[in-house]
Amino acid sequence: MVVTSREDQSFVRQGFKIGGNEADLFQGTALYYARYRRPYPTEVINYLVETFNLNGEGGLLDVGCGTGQVFLPLASYFQEIVAIDADTQMIAIARQAAIELAIDQVQLHQMRAEELSEDFGMFRLATFGASFHWMDRLRVANRVYDLLDDGGGIVALAYTGIHEGKTEWEAIICKMLEKWLGPKRRAGGGIYQQGERHQTALAQTRFGSATVHDLNVDEVWTTDEIIGFLYSTSYASKGVLGDQAEEFEAELRERLSRLQHDGLFHKSVEYTVISSRK
Repeated sequence: MVVTSREDQSFVRQGFKIGGNEADLFQGTALYYARYRRPYPTEVINYLVETFNLNGEGGLLDVGCGTGQVFLPLASYFQEIVAIDADTQMIAIARQAAIELAIDQVQLHQMRAEELSEDFGMFRLATFGASFHWMDRLRVANRVYDLLDDGGGIVALAYTGIHEGKTEWEAIICKMLEKWLGPKRRAGGGIYQQGERHQTALAQTRFGSATVHDLNVDEVWTTDEIIGFLYSTSYASKGVLGDQAEEFEAELRERLSRLQHDGLFHKSVEYTVISSRK
């Protein structure tokens, strides 16, 4: 594992503007999201615990919580948790996961980040797990600033996907996506347009400058996990693929099997923590 800290770097996966209807971004993906979006690794959780001195006190605000990839592993470090997401099915699955893990200090709300208010109370930490780029970042960050305790932190998490072509098997995925969905990166019913980096956006809010911290983790993916992950995304969900999904999956499985007969695919995943304090 390699760990680096720095103030600034370019990330092609951060800060996208969206064309089209934002409401359909993750429509129909929740079950795939819950099963195939991996929880953040121990290295990321430990970094947050150490950086913000998390000790079981105070509150966590998890914005764009999905099916719980951030608040579930962080639950034991907070007295209270509020988790929100715009997708009803995501919230339902996250709630069931919390029940199964006996996490009873969490409140889950189906709502947009722009709707946050002081009614939720004050928090020690606000997290955005691969969600910050889907919202009005300046508006939301300034709203979150008012909801944080003095010295509290805001954290945007990001990680390299499996569509960046850094390995031979990822290059196959990129070619398949272009073949079946066209050259422009999809986002639900719209397309991606690269915007400002998260740290650049935060610099325009009351938080000011942000710290960017990378952790590289070696991971192994199976063919099923690769396909399940793609179905969990805004750019290659079954909703985006439509009636092409079955043929797309069959061809991708065949091409991956030719590349790696044991069905195991290795990748160094870069997890990035962009954070700032009040």
